[in-house]
Amino acid sequence: MELMVETGGYIYDITGMCSKITWTDKLNDGAGYLEFSYIYEGILIENGAPVRLTDHDQSVGIFYGIVFKVSMDEDKVVKVRAYDRLRYCKAKDTIVMEGDTLNTLVTKMCSFFQFPIGENTGSGYILPANVHTDKTWLDIIYTGISDTLLGTEHYYCLRDENGSISLRDMADLQLPLVLGDGSLAYKYSYSASIDEEFYNQVKLVSANEKTGKADVYFLADSDSVEKYGLLQYYDVLDNNVENAKARDKAEKLLRLYNREAETLKFTCIGDLSVRAGCSIYGSVADINLARRLIVKSVSHIFLPVYTMDVEVMA
Repeated sequence: MELMVETGGYIYDITGMCSKITWTDKLNDGAGYLEFSYIYEGILIENGAPVRLTDHDQSVGIFYGIVFKVSMDEDKVVKVRAYDRLRYCKAKDTIVMEGDTLNTLVTKMCSFFQFPIGENTGSGYILPANVHTDKTWLDIIYTGISDTLLGTEHYYCLRDENGSISLRDMADLQLPLVLGDGSLAYKYSYSASIDEEFYNQVKLVSANEKTGKADVYFLADSDSVEKYGLLQYYDVLDNNVENAKARDKAEKLLRLYNREAETLKFTCIGDLSVRAGCSIYGSVADINLARRLIVKSVSHIFLPVYTMDVEVMA
């Protein structure tokens, strides 16, 4: 592993100077970032400096980013945080959407910021036309990911892959990796909740301009209501929505939200293939877990020994 930084017109290999190197990656939740610490010996990294973390003598790129924060204390410990390119996509703008898919939005964003595009997996799903004002590029694309999930039941992730912006169908990101009993993990914590974004009844309302009344669409899971109590999702649709379209949306919403939100965190031996958006197979006998799970966030902690903290979701 090598950590290279370009600052003050020079390129430095500071790998041996570092006491901490941690790379954190989250699923559709802003930019990934690299945090590292070293003892000041005449090199003080500047904000705006490019940073590159590589493996196997720079043949395998792990992280490319730009320094956004530098601090130092009386002990001469320099602490640095660098973000990947998605950090710049927090910029707000007025963005017109008409006939766009997730792919075209990513292409527009990368064109605006002049970023290289990596894998840009096609969804084919046309997003609602809109004019977005005072919203960030990331906000708009994440909303598009949610709309596409509802429309196609395919979940996409936006991420920086060593300097290139990629959009990937998470169905293509299954890793042949088991975390849990006897496999990489040596610590876990688990929780299950119906406290947030759990609904077992869907109520959708659409104004009918012909009748002058509202069309109401209900869909419920009676077994779930009996088990957990009635937890209703409510939304107002556009006017004059067709019955079939409203029912289809209600069915998709119920499938999406009528399940417990499970959180499982592992502390494991490190593996560079694990990124947010990938899926692994989870196996923990104590909680009767034996199924594939999506990586929600991962922190790769390279020093003093390589470990990782992984949060997964069903």
